[in-house]
Amino acid sequence: MPEKTSPYARLIDAAEEWIYRLNESDHWIFRIYDRFNELYASLFMRGVRERGSWLDRAVECSDGSPARVRFLTPDDEEALVGLLASLAARYMPPHARDRDTAARALRRRSYLPYGIFIGDRMVGYLLLRLFFPWRVVTGIWTLPETHNLGLAQLCLRQTCDFSRSEKLANYCTIPIDNHNSLRVALGVGWWKLRTNRRFHVLVWK
Repeated sequence: MPEKTSPYARLIDAAEEWIYRLNESDHWIFRIYDRFNELYASLFMRGVRERGSWLDRAVECSDGSPARVRFLTPDDEEALVGLLASLAARYMPPHARDRDTAARALRRRSYLPYGIFIGDRMVGYLLLRLFFPWRVVTGIWTLPETHNLGLAQLCLRQTCDFSRSEKLANYCTIPIDNHNSLRVALGVGWWKLRTNRRFHVLVWK
């Protein structure tokens, strides 16, 4: 790995921060990049999404209560809209939270959306975004009431095992002040590849 002071490291940091900002502002350059990934996924990664849709696993929370992580379909639109509206975290999913956008997220070819459920209630949203050439970026958002149940780590392990079975390079980005999410990611098996001024870049082992 290059030293942080090397020109290559600074270039990578600047490029990552630039893409991150473009995504935040829904810039037209990012929309072109996003559409390219959508087209690429529909042409070359269709099998990944299909196999990802089979994931449906029961997990047990640290307090012994049963939970479940499963692929979301258009039939889950109402549950997803409700969850997105109830999120109050500082850092939100990489797409808008309105109904139309949520409906698109359930249909996009470059998205693998998963719901985390306790009983029939959705308490978390786990999103894998497929990117050229053969990689995935993972994000997870859960309700505060679940944060002490170990649920995020349990569900992330399921999707990480899936990414390994598909031989996908699995990345996540975590803002540098989001210490709890960093702790969860390191506990699942990601390790820090580099850190820029805004976020850590991690790759799953």
